[in-house]
Amino acid sequence: MPTWCVILMLAIDVDSPRVDFDTQVMPVLTKAGCNSGSCHGAAAGRGEFYLSLYGSRPEQDFDQITRSLEGRRVNHRRPELSLLLQKPTEQQSHEGGTRLDIDGAGHALIRRWIAEGATRIQRRTLHHFKFSADHPRPAAVGALVHLTARAAFSDGTTEDVLPVTVLTADDPSAVRIDPDGTVTVLRPGRHLITARYLDQVTPLELLVPLTGADPGTTFSDSTSIDANDTVTTSPIDRFINSRLSLLGLKRAAGAADATLVRRLSLDLTGRLPTVEVAEHFAADQSADRRQQLIERLMASEAFVDYWTLHLAQLLRVNGFKADHEAVAGYYNWLRQAVADDRPLTLVARDLLLATGSVTQNPPASFYAVTADPRVQAEFVSQAFLGVRLQCANCHDHPLDFWTQDDYHGLAAIFARVKTGPVIQVSRSGQVIHPATGEPAVPKIPGAGFLTDSEDGLPVLAEWMTAKTNPYFGRAAVNRIWKQLMGRGLVEPVDDLRITNPATHPELLDWLTAEFADHDFRPKHLIRLICLSDAYARSSMRLPGQPHLPAWYATAISKPLSAEVYLDAVSDVTGTRQSVSPQTRSVRAVSLAGLTAKSAALDLLGRCTVGEACADAAVTGDDLSVQLHLLNGALLNQRLADPAGALMQSLQQGSDVADLITLFYKKAYSRPPAAEELTFWKAQFRDTDQAATFQSVAFQSVAQDFVWSLLSSEEFMENR
Repeated sequence: MPTWCVILMLAIDVDSPRVDFDTQVMPVLTKAGCNSGSCHGAAAGRGEFYLSLYGSRPEQDFDQITRSLEGRRVNHRRPELSLLLQKPTEQQSHEGGTRLDIDGAGHALIRRWIAEGATRIQRRTLHHFKFSADHPRPAAVGALVHLTARAAFSDGTTEDVLPVTVLTADDPSAVRIDPDGTVTVLRPGRHLITARYLDQVTPLELLVPLTGADPGTTFSDSTSIDANDTVTTSPIDRFINSRLSLLGLKRAAGAADATLVRRLSLDLTGRLPTVEVAEHFAADQSADRRQQLIERLMASEAFVDYWTLHLAQLLRVNGFKADHEAVAGYYNWLRQAVADDRPLTLVARDLLLATGSVTQNPPASFYAVTADPRVQAEFVSQAFLGVRLQCANCHDHPLDFWTQDDYHGLAAIFARVKTGPVIQVSRSGQVIHPATGEPAVPKIPGAGFLTDSEDGLPVLAEWMTAKTNPYFGRAAVNRIWKQLMGRGLVEPVDDLRITNPATHPELLDWLTAEFADHDFRPKHLIRLICLSDAYARSSMRLPGQPHLPAWYATAISKPLSAEVYLDAVSDVTGTRQSVSPQTRSVRAVSLAGLTAKSAALDLLGRCTVGEACADAAVTGDDLSVQLHLLNGALLNQRLADPAGALMQSLQQGSDVADLITLFYKKAYSRPPAAEELTFWKAQFRDTDQAATFQSVAFQSVAQDFVWSLLSSEEFMENR
């Protein structure tokens, strides 16, 4: 008999209190998998037996077990013949297979409960659940870790509940969990184990040093710095370097000047630095040159344009069902908020409370995304809280504490918003709660229900933007971190939940507190991140060390978005074509680039309607993109434009080496390496010796040269 069965059976003696359905029977059924999503916990149930997912609603489960099917699931006279025991032990045919051992502790407890009358006495509730490990930092692969799970109840009792706690490894190939709660680590790195007991879901992190792990293909143009060296001026780096030290990883040295100035310009403005800016940064030897550059970039109109686009994408402006005047007014309102570095809490509050004409009061267009209150609830929770609340539509969230009441209660608040050209809030409007069949009661997620006299939107806005809200600030910090660093501290960025912890939880906590202390103004946070050593590292991989982006040992190369790539092409080629036939705008990072019809932007991977665009980027290995860049008009027309930078340079008859160097600086913010210069000079020498700069043959080579830069991986990425 398994050890955990013995432990549980010893705990059940004749002097024990009567079996409590909620805190004793339900964990046995959950451990057996009876109420999982693939069994009776599915929305449609199984075999006309319906259980709440993972036992989230014990009152309903009690009714199903004791009263449905005319009460035939329990046999009071002969408990062992109850269907509740016969089926999971396969004494009667059971599609789900064997779920309970007939000689096991779970079977004995349920049998005893039935013998006692199969009642729901509710003698206690769960007060606290603690899940831990004796060695959460195993020294090496093969180390054994012993888990503990203890529950404290409202009656003052505490119990070892590990035998009835569901343990799940995030990656079963990396750790092995034995029935007695012993974990064997099979692979180095970070591993998560999730414990589920009653309505509590708790993750546990195991961190095993990667020293000695087999490295992948690695390249580096810089020396590495010992991760144990904690000398740094930034709190961000202390958090990052501490994790690197725990994992036994080294970190890359700082990026080259050309790389850093290009990175900062693209990250802050969505534009390539000019040749003059890049050269000035490289020549400047002042200690605060990076900070000076950051301040200049953040003070520019290009910064406002670029971060307005991010905010507009998050708020799905491209999917608004409104006329152009309303959309343009709303976009310009957001742009002014970015220009003023307005606190994001105030922006969110204005949007949530906006009413009136969408043309006369631009933030009212916030409600033009959808007329469906459930979709609006999902959109708001995803955009402002970084939470996928839709997982609580059909049942309580299986991986977090959000409930159906939270989901439909929030939808009920938005059901009173009447959309259209004029946004109004009514006293009527409802959504039906699927669990009750009745109108859902308006509710603040994770908090309380609202009374009939309370106006839902002001209460929601107050709760959501309060400094004590555990989600709003974290969600914004996580999004900004990803925008600058290439990866969120929590991934995906719109999936903040208990069971998806941050890779650097202390760093996320610190940044969130810092963000709140500075009134939720984005510029302060952007400045902090851009001034860190972690931001300024080389993106070249270190020899003998696996490439693990989550730990920021090196910078993460970020693919350019469609809008940024198109603008970069225009900057290098010196052309100013409209992004769409319907608009005069020549910059893709604009309202036109977000909403106007543009075949080029769509092909390059522009955000589709209704998406938040967290990961939209030009994919260089996509065949359709490759073919478009190879044969399409996007590059070819710009390269052949008589007024463009290339054709103008050829008309001036400049030296070949100067021509090559100029376009390397325009595209990469650096001069060509010696071997690159030699290669391209050879390509030009292969043309007809009598060819001039204005000849067709020479122009063809020149166009091929610049085309190769614009379609290269280095150009299409922000490194």
